[in-house]
Amino acid sequence: MSGILDRFVKAGAFKERGLRIPADLSMLKDARDWAAGAAADFGLAEEDRFQVRLATSEAVTNAILHGSAADGGAVELQAREEGGALVFEVRDAGAAAVPDGPVERLIEGGRGLELVALVMDDVQLERHGDGSVLRYAKRRAA
Repeated sequence: MSGILDRFVKAGAFKERGLRIPADLSMLKDARDWAAGAAADFGLAEEDRFQVRLATSEAVTNAILHGSAADGGAVELQAREEGGALVFEVRDAGAAAVPDGPVERLIEGGRGLELVALVMDDVQLERHGDGSVLRYAKRRAA
């Protein structure tokens, strides 16, 4: 099958998936590999897959360090297709230190969220009573 047709077939067959990991920095590689696999199955180009790995590494690191560090804490990841984009959610049990909204408006101090915003097409941070959700998306190249 040609590369273009193979990408189209893979993209049409994308299945929503999730991953739950302990809130431990030793789990970053597992999270990155999982996200890269989702990006490949979605049909993203190699450069976009690298950006997804980078964004996921930053998002999960942030969730571990600032959200789920309590004993027995976990980080939950979800990937699904929405409107032609691959959408990831990273959920933790901590309270976000910043208000909801577009990430560009939220950045103070660390550079993790800024990096996610630079490499992804859309980024939102939301707080909930039981934690925070960082949502980021990557569209297929035209």
